[in-house]
Amino acid sequence: MNFTNLRLKIRHFFRKNKKILIIAFIIWGIIFFINMILKNVPVSLVPETTYEAHTSVMDSTASTPTSLRNPIEDMIEEYVGYCNEGNYQKAFNMLSEDCRKYEFDDDVELFMEHVLIKMPTPKKYSIQDYSNMKYGDKRLYIYEIKYTDDFLATGLTNSSYSYTSEQMTFYEDDDGLQMNVGNYIYHSDIKNISENEYLKIDVVDKIVNYSIETYELQLTNRSNYTIVISDQQESGEIVLVLPNEVRNRSEVNDIVLKPQEAYKVSFTFPKFVDDGDESQSILFSAIRVMEQYSGTEDVPEETIQSEIDNAIAKFSMEVKVTE
Repeated sequence: MNFTNLRLKIRHFFRKNKKILIIAFIIWGIIFFINMILKNVPVSLVPETTYEAHTSVMDSTASTPTSLRNPIEDMIEEYVGYCNEGNYQKAFNMLSEDCRKYEFDDDVELFMEHVLIKMPTPKKYSIQDYSNMKYGDKRLYIYEIKYTDDFLATGLTNSSYSYTSEQMTFYEDDDGLQMNVGNYIYHSDIKNISENEYLKIDVVDKIVNYSIETYELQLTNRSNYTIVISDQQESGEIVLVLPNEVRNRSEVNDIVLKPQEAYKVSFTFPKFVDDGDESQSILFSAIRVMEQYSGTEDVPEETIQSEIDNAIAKFSMEVKVTE
């Protein structure tokens, strides 16, 4: 086949398929043009969000009743406003009576110290229903409040994003909507007693914060001997008993009662209020009634062990903390 025949065949192909080729070229041109436009359009990524301020983080099926949402928001706005203005007394007066008493000892200066840790400068805030739970005849709505810098007030120079946060609890009673701050949830009078011939243990009350429980106890030595409650000679000397585990106390200190001595003490245990477990008791697992006790500091190990071996009595006691 010579070049002339090839050229005739090509010309014949183009004449025969002219319309198809023109349509294909137009389609290609449109696609090319669209691609060029898309390459030059800046991409704006809009993150998806499921933010629901009044839906519980811990249980997405639980939420704050509609009737309480605006009152809670208004209360938080007023409270933060007072704190930003430095009007600590008005902010303090907004808190429930229990929160003022058991979290801040009815002392506005203690409250002010708390505020200055959370809000040392004027802050903006965001809210999130964190956990809802029932306590007695009340329904508690626990919100997490995040405080961030007010960049409009402070400017952006040399600034970095940071925040502080706390749990606020809201509930209704006969006096209306109540508010707790500082992670304080509630207070409970327990009044449970465990006793024997040597020792009386009286659980006076407990204070529940979001991630800890604090118990106040009265320990009374009924004997004429020294009673060692804890001196770090054994593990788990004082623990909080839960349904499937025990928790060690946060404090690390010796508790030794002189003959006939009465002693008030507070124990704090790590426990989240909404973890689904109910605290059952406090277990004292290594109580010793000692005729001779030299302590543990700078005392030879053999002396410590000899005194333990010759103790008048060794026993454990458990006192209920359920209401």
